[in-house]
Amino acid sequence: MSPHGPTAAVTGIALASPLGGSLDATWEALLAGRTGFTETAATDGLYPGPVRALSGALADDLPDVPAFGRKRLRALSRESLLVSRVGMLAWQDAGFEPATTPDPEETAVVLGTAAGGLSGYLTVMRDGLTLGPELVSPYAGPQGSLNAAASDLSMASGAQGSILTVTAGRCSGAHALAVAADHIRTGQAQAVLVAAVDVLDPLRLARGPARAPRPFAADRAGAPPGEAAVVLVVEDSARARARGARVHAEIAGLSVLRGGVDGGSAAAPAIAAALADAGVRAGELSLVCSSAAGARDTDRAEAFAVHGAVGSGAAVYSPFGALGDCAGAVTLLQVALTARALAEGRTPPTAGLAGADPDLPALATSSAPHEPAGGPALVLTTDDDGQAAALVLR
Repeated sequence: MSPHGPTAAVTGIALASPLGGSLDATWEALLAGRTGFTETAATDGLYPGPVRALSGALADDLPDVPAFGRKRLRALSRESLLVSRVGMLAWQDAGFEPATTPDPEETAVVLGTAAGGLSGYLTVMRDGLTLGPELVSPYAGPQGSLNAAASDLSMASGAQGSILTVTAGRCSGAHALAVAADHIRTGQAQAVLVAAVDVLDPLRLARGPARAPRPFAADRAGAPPGEAAVVLVVEDSARARARGARVHAEIAGLSVLRGGVDGGSAAAPAIAAALADAGVRAGELSLVCSSAAGARDTDRAEAFAVHGAVGSGAAVYSPFGALGDCAGAVTLLQVALTARALAEGRTPPTAGLAGADPDLPALATSSAPHEPAGGPALVLTTDDDGQAAALVLR
């Protein structure tokens, strides 16, 4: 992205996943080969009948972490509470000093979510119709909107720049990151809090398979739903280094493309566009983080796209065999974990590898940690609609 202006850099990372309430906890659990699946019961009563299914439920809601010192947190939705708390940790991780803290008016918030706020909205509608509007909490209405979590993060952090929520399935986080990178490249913001969140609801639980995912396997049948909250701090790479910040990764190239009218996946052209944007040849990539989670079509599309770009020459891993399908939080989870992989020079194993599909090309996946050669990394996210996002990190 540098030929077009400043390069966006990730300087702050924080997350909560089914394997822990931090990047460190999630990373260590992935390296150890643990998975985050439990049997989860839906209790909000939005849908008729009991729902109890396998899922990647959050292991920790960060109960001991204040959200930027805010009070009345019980009024926030679960999505807003998670984003505000994780956002504070990401801001701390970015290491701003008083003299280097970005201007609040030039600090933006962009959030990606597949369904954040929907359950809250439906709950407000149900309670208003069945109990009467006078018994609905005055806080419930505002919290039942798609933009609630982004707005709460903006208020909590003091950011006074633009606020935007994007929803685009599993690529929601990628779209949010693209907006943030554009803000940095064009000078619209000095720093951007880029967030992604999706939590479990009865509908997602009811649709999930009854077993753990098997990425790229012949008998793959999808992934149980997972939930996660991730916040990144993104700023101009040169500005970050000038203030002595630790740069977790630079976003060298980024492309988000819709699927073809015939339902075909945009994975291969997204990879090609991201590599061209970064000025990187496929042979230079040291590792690929795939979003494969055991779905029939998306795993197939990613396998062929990755093999077409790098063959079997780069290590390939997916964290979603251990986390489940984390919906709109998928891409930011991949970015956070790939940044850690680049820093440590190793990748976690891919959980659930068993009985590779003979109809798919061979990839350099492993059920043990990899130690890839140094070089940039590719992040690839796809969804059932053929949409694809590719990022080159270094």
